[in-house]
Amino acid sequence: TARLVNSQRLQRRGFFVRDEGKQTNESMSAATNSAATPPTASRPLKLASTSQSLPHGHLDYVLDVSFDYYGRRFATASGDRTVRVWDLNPDGSWTSGSLGSGGSGGGGGGNNTNEWQAHRGPVHAVSWAHPEFGQLLATAGADHAVVIWEEREGGFKSLATPERSADGFLDTNAGAANASAGGAGGEGGASSSSSSRWANKATLSDARRAVTSVEFAPRHLGLRLASGSADGVVRIYEALDTMNLNHWKLEAELECDADGGEGGRGTGISMRGANAAENLSSNENLGVTSLSWSAGRFEPATLVVGLSSGRVSIYRYNDSRRSWQEAIRLPGHATSNGIPRGVTDVAWAPNVGRSYHLIATCGKDNQLKVHRVKRGRGGKGSDAASAEGGGGPQPALSYEGTEVLDQGQAWRCRWNITGTVLASSGDGGMVKLWKSDFQGRWKCVSEIVGDAAGVATATALTRQ
Repeated sequence: TARLVNSQRLQRRGFFVRDEGKQTNESMSAATNSAATPPTASRPLKLASTSQSLPHGHLDYVLDVSFDYYGRRFATASGDRTVRVWDLNPDGSWTSGSLGSGGSGGGGGGNNTNEWQAHRGPVHAVSWAHPEFGQLLATAGADHAVVIWEEREGGFKSLATPERSADGFLDTNAGAANASAGGAGGEGGASSSSSSRWANKATLSDARRAVTSVEFAPRHLGLRLASGSADGVVRIYEALDTMNLNHWKLEAELECDADGGEGGRGTGISMRGANAAENLSSNENLGVTSLSWSAGRFEPATLVVGLSSGRVSIYRYNDSRRSWQEAIRLPGHATSNGIPRGVTDVAWAPNVGRSYHLIATCGKDNQLKVHRVKRGRGGKGSDAASAEGGGGPQPALSYEGTEVLDQGQAWRCRWNITGTVLASSGDGGMVKLWKSDFQGRWKCVSEIVGDAAGVATATALTRQ
């Protein structure tokens, strides 16, 4: 279950991937779904798993990992400006192009069509689109851009996949020379070595600072994505034509003030002043640090946003007003001596038949929390507003409570496909699995540890 990989703290030499019961139908799956009933003192969560140690091949830290819809592919984003796509083989092993022949150094030889330079700076985040729209990736980089990538059959010449220079980094000059040569002449062998199956379809460069997070919307919302940046703004884009991915519309900008202000509440689409971003500290105030979409099919588009100030807010699209509004402000992650600690990750649980939503957050205050938000119908004001707009009552959200699961360090959290098991990871090299019992109390049911050699061990816990 180490499909949940701790960003910014992975060892340079590699990481391990763990399959829980060979589950392959959910990205970043946290645990097996075979346990339909809550574990008790006599029934711990059973793990049937295999582990594989992978030399990730990057020359810098891996900052993000994302699985595709079926769990048979995943992409890694690194501080060395590159993205690498891995595929699951029939024998259960994971490979990426020619990484096996290139060793752990990542130079890899010249046939790796699954690695390419995605940005001009560190790649902070990567996300897969639903396979209904094809094999699409969105990457967020420190160069203030979100880039949309599409996989094509066979390789093609691209400046995004130049050869590696002597120091191991991708040489953009060599890539440009090979692209201009067109593969003709005596350098044909060299130019073919810099081919990629991933084409740059669009570059969205509206952010004024580094883009820190990106995520495609659920399938029923169409081909949309949300990106969060260090200027404190969440931008929502929509593809104008799913058959032509070169054109994307900036649908909305949600101002989420990193200083804890009221930006975005009731204002819908807004713009930040140019001087606001300049006053932010690059070390402490990183604006939007994480975001996650709600997968509810019968509700308006909704997402949760975590900020470097420690604030956690839920934003929902209002059909009658045709704008995004802040619906609920959840308990955030505390400050220490006036210094913002910040949110490190947020995750909205998939909803399978529940009358409420579960949202997990973790922060630098060393707390892992699960928030419970009730689903319901809108009040009289919402009903009237919706009736004027020609629609039914606007579904409402109401905050019910928060439970602190862990007081240890947590950097990442993810749910399984049914939203019943939560996985969290931190600096200790351990992934913890959390599950709610029949009384609604959350307990740690398993701990998975990867040692320095990349071998993972799982321990099923029994707690009263």
